[in-house]
Amino acid sequence: MYLHSLTLQQTTGITQSIIGNFSAPKSQEICISRGTILELLKPEITTGKLITLISKECFAQIRKIVPFRLLGVIFSFYVFFLE
Repeated sequence: MYLHSLTLQQTTGITQSIIGNFSAPKSQEICISRGTILELLKPEITTGKLITLISKECFAQIRKIVPFRLLGVIFSFYVFFLE
């Protein structure tokens, strides 16, 4: 039998971040990793605040995030390496 435990509070320290156009062309988004949580943030122009578009928890530590873009494609992609 295997037991899996989760904490009640989300981690607050950002370990890595990358910038790219992940959801729409000509829109800047920030992809950050917080230990086991991967978030996609978008800056709001009028107020200057960051809006969380999506937040997903992985069941492993995120070690590295690498952005890349294919030739002729208007979107950015990212690859993340897990432990």
